[in-house]
Amino acid sequence: MHHNSLIELAAQLPDSSGNWRPWEGGWTTLELIHHLAWTPEFFFAQIEKRDMNIPPVPSTIIEARELVKNLTGVTEQKLNEYTDSELQEVVTIHINGVDVTEPVEEMFHRLVAHEAHHKGQLFIYARQLGVTNAPFYVDLSVK
Repeated sequence: MHHNSLIELAAQLPDSSGNWRPWEGGWTTLELIHHLAWTPEFFFAQIEKRDMNIPPVPSTIIEARELVKNLTGVTEQKLNEYTDSELQEVVTIHINGVDVTEPVEEMFHRLVAHEAHHKGQLFIYARQLGVTNAPFYVDLSVK
């Protein structure tokens, strides 16, 4: 639901907005989209006890749209592979120097909250870039 809305939002961003940033030192539009696109990998890699596979920051908004679409597909597939018992397994991940130990399912709730925060940030970017017909914050057609 969240990533499909992100795909819709990215589709409306002006192609020329990739290097725009709202303040000095803030993320560019490309950096923010990149962060949103690969965030699930941060959680998956730690839950699965493997190294992260972070793609490079896209060079254009067009590339960023493709990255979001592709990684959304990967995320959906990975989430669908988790069994009920795997979702209840307790794991420890490291977030900003803190060990967090809880069931995998709760980790995925953290993922959704993190993405919702940054997607809200991207909605503000979009408004500042002149997007007036942004999608709803989640895609309600996704079950």
